[in-house]
Amino acid sequence: MKHKWAKPAKLNTFLKKHRGSDLPLLPDFIRPRDPVAVLIHSWLLWEASTEQAEVAMRKLLDAFVDYNEIRVSLPHEKASVIGKRYPRLEERLHGIRRTLHSLYLARHALSFDHLEGKGKREIKADIESLDGMHPFVAARILRLSFEVHALPADDQLSALLHEHGVIDEPVDPDELSSWLGSTIKSDDAIDVIVGLQTAVDDAWGKGVMTRLVRKHRPTRVVEVELVEEEVVLETEPEPAAKAPAKKTAAKKASAKKSAAKKSAAKKAPAKKAPAKKAAAKKVSAKKSAAKKTSTKKAPTKRKAAAKKAPAKKKAAAKKAPAKKKAAAKKAPAKRKAAAKKAARSGALRSKG
Repeated sequence: MKHKWAKPAKLNTFLKKHRGSDLPLLPDFIRPRDPVAVLIHSWLLWEASTEQAEVAMRKLLDAFVDYNEIRVSLPHEKASVIGKRYPRLEERLHGIRRTLHSLYLARHALSFDHLEGKGKREIKADIESLDGMHPFVAARILRLSFEVHALPADDQLSALLHEHGVIDEPVDPDELSSWLGSTIKSDDAIDVIVGLQTAVDDAWGKGVMTRLVRKHRPTRVVEVELVEEEVVLETEPEPAAKAPAKKTAAKKASAKKSAAKKSAAKKAPAKKAPAKKAAAKKVSAKKSAAKKTSTKKAPTKRKAAAKKAPAKKKAAAKKAPAKKKAAAKKAPAKRKAAAKKAARSGALRSKG
């Protein structure tokens, strides 16, 4: 497989400097035919040196009873055992938990015994399908435990090969692993793996790798916290790696929509505010005018009432003497009529 960024000739020159190393593929307390141990150790070796991975593996095996306890333990518990200054600790512990848990959910046991007697393609597909599996870890398990042709690669190896001119630019570990597998023969795979790891360890010892890691470290898409993370033992496996991308895209779209709505809501009141203020001013003007008219009408009414009051009093005063005179005139007339009646009645009585 040809790639524009790859230079096979420079790869051979680079490997000649580091071939013949007596570096062991695995620590002496790990057997290649124990794929679960190889899986955990490979995760510890990813983006780290051989010495760091061996020390961390010993600490985990001393602190926990078995692999299952490592699986169910919380990340912050494993971090306190390994040491919180371990390179890319959060991603590493998250990867160990996800791959072990995915294996347990699929087989209800931490074992790869179900792969015995299967073809190499089936074995490769089964291991790479584990949730959270990294190409570096998968390649080491396939090569060391199942003798399937594969060469592990990670970001630190990509940066180191770019530093020595083997590749024109740092590339994705999956692409780099694929290119190495197509360039290196299967019979030479073990020697190449040892040579590449030796080169990485030398770079760590000289301080070169620390500089390269800081320079080429990829941006983290998801930050994994090391506190209060629970492991569900008998549940469905976690979604595949592509699912979160869809969810994040949907979240971004919804966030954009909500931001657009908020901005529109903020702009709308700004436009409507002057109209409301104008209406409020009109209402207040009407009220003030009504108050003025009412204040003007009130004095006129009072004045009219004041004018009418004396007229009524004068009319009543005029009527009162007239009534008294009429009563005075009527009173003698009544008395005279009564006297006449009395005289008549007396005359009649005398005649009788």
